[in-house]
Amino acid sequence: MNKIIAIVLLSLAATTNSHAAVWVKLQENNGAKLMLDKQSVLEVDKHKKAWIKIIYKEPQTNIEVAEKTYNLSKLLWLFDCATQKAAASQVFQFSGDELIYSAAIDSKMAKFIEPVPETEIDVAMRYVCGIAVPAETAQEKPVVAPSKPEPAKTEVKIEKKEVNAEKPELTKAKIAETLTAAANKSNKITIKPLAESKLKQENKNVANKRWSYEGKEGPEFWGKLNPEYTTCDLGRNQSPINIDKTVQAILKPLKTFQRFPAYDIVNTGYTMQVNFKQGNMVVLDSVLYHMRQVHFHAPSENTIHGKTYPLEAHFVHEDAMGNLTVLAVMFEEGKANEAITRLWQQMSGEVNIAKPLKSRVLPSELVPKNSGYYRFSGSLTTPPCTEGVSWVVMKMPMTASKEQIEAFKNVIRHENNRPLQALNGRMVVE
Repeated sequence: MNKIIAIVLLSLAATTNSHAAVWVKLQENNGAKLMLDKQSVLEVDKHKKAWIKIIYKEPQTNIEVAEKTYNLSKLLWLFDCATQKAAASQVFQFSGDELIYSAAIDSKMAKFIEPVPETEIDVAMRYVCGIAVPAETAQEKPVVAPSKPEPAKTEVKIEKKEVNAEKPELTKAKIAETLTAAANKSNKITIKPLAESKLKQENKNVANKRWSYEGKEGPEFWGKLNPEYTTCDLGRNQSPINIDKTVQAILKPLKTFQRFPAYDIVNTGYTMQVNFKQGNMVVLDSVLYHMRQVHFHAPSENTIHGKTYPLEAHFVHEDAMGNLTVLAVMFEEGKANEAITRLWQQMSGEVNIAKPLKSRVLPSELVPKNSGYYRFSGSLTTPPCTEGVSWVVMKMPMTASKEQIEAFKNVIRHENNRPLQALNGRMVVE
């Protein structure tokens, strides 16, 4: 049956893509090359459609069949330029010369969504809708079916660095200029190979319960409880911090994609952790970070100009290399948060027992619409206190009712905030 479907799809592709293809390269980075067939761009039913292909430099896992990997995707995409939304109509995935997966949907049934900023589909849409210019053009022979994958080539570039005779004066203005440039690098998202996750270290230590927020296993003793925790004592870039003196910089607006709901909530013994379906993301320094979970601290761990908030949420994100970004949101006492109400309905005193959520909760319901933020380099706020974590603290707080805050405290039964850590020369950018 699958072979019959594949043949039908290939035949359909042949009827829609039998012209002489003119492929243009729209984007290329360390992970993949994005190409678009310029000749395939047509306007149909007030939408534009085009064939694109993505040549991957590392094998990709098929989401439907986990044991299958592919290194080339060819897709027919529909673009609604007026609303800046797109929908997939046909998908083909190849491993070498082998077609391992194919799917198609009637264009009238296709679901249009807003692409994640700076992803391949977003880049392709901007070109098709006349907003962007391709990197280069390459002629190809006529094709009657989705093309065979091109072998991925790895280019090694050696950059020559010039050594200045004199070291420039490090002024506050120069620091701000440097930080702004770092925050506003290329618009292209970096795709990197998978690596061991720092988040797994945190989850491992939560499960092992070899530390506490009070007593002889409290924060002042974390670094001595286990050799793996020495960074808690010796680290120079630890979190949380008091955000007070900052360096002004022109930071890019925070790009987030928060449309996939939570599926369960679990009392870890330290906090309430909410796990989300895959698909929520944040773009930072042109790198795509996937949201893994959100958990809560009462009172807040970070403070702003010395102010402590009664509740703080940490949205933990992870990139393909296992690097972490934490997006922190403060909650002040006020109007009840409807999303928290739905979450707390499933909150339980039972430890490590995940409770499926009965109500739909989106991460965007827990994040302020005002996207102003502070940024600094820090660490995990729990053992092993791993450093190299990028922190984004939202300036605008949300509200939670007194009853919601007290309900959280009653279930956790102890304050779960790590004391403030020294800056040690670090700068907070805003």
